[in-house]
Amino acid sequence: MCIRTLTATCAIGLLAACQPSGQSGQSEPSGPRVFFVQPQDGATVTSPVMLEFGSQEFTIAAVPEGTVTETRPNLGHYHVAVDADCLPVGTEIPRAAPWVHFGDGKNVIDMQLPPGQHRLSLQIGDDLHRTIEGLCSTITVNVTE
Repeated sequence: MCIRTLTATCAIGLLAACQPSGQSGQSEPSGPRVFFVQPQDGATVTSPVMLEFGSQEFTIAAVPEGTVTETRPNLGHYHVAVDADCLPVGTEIPRAAPWVHFGDGKNVIDMQLPPGQHRLSLQIGDDLHRTIEGLCSTITVNVTE
């Protein structure tokens, strides 16, 4: 019994020692996600604000030319809104303020924002501009003059 306890204790110690520094044994969330590369949440910025978006485990692509009647699986494009929340899953993202569409597949924009605190929501839409589960991120920025 004493040897088993000692062996288990040594094994746990070795596992902990073998982890890269800065990790607590908890893994980062897995699966597709969308995020702001810049600015960071809570950043103080000046206008125009450079927004850059990123995604993980999800492919960003331009919407096909012409009339789109079907979506391509696991493909989407960015939409960003100012002072608006993420939309419910399956909702068609409006083609009007406060939403800006990036149907060309781009991930960068210089956006004019008035001074003050603003909430920015980044949401992925499929080829029909419908929201996709888990693919929305919101940050807050403070714009100074």
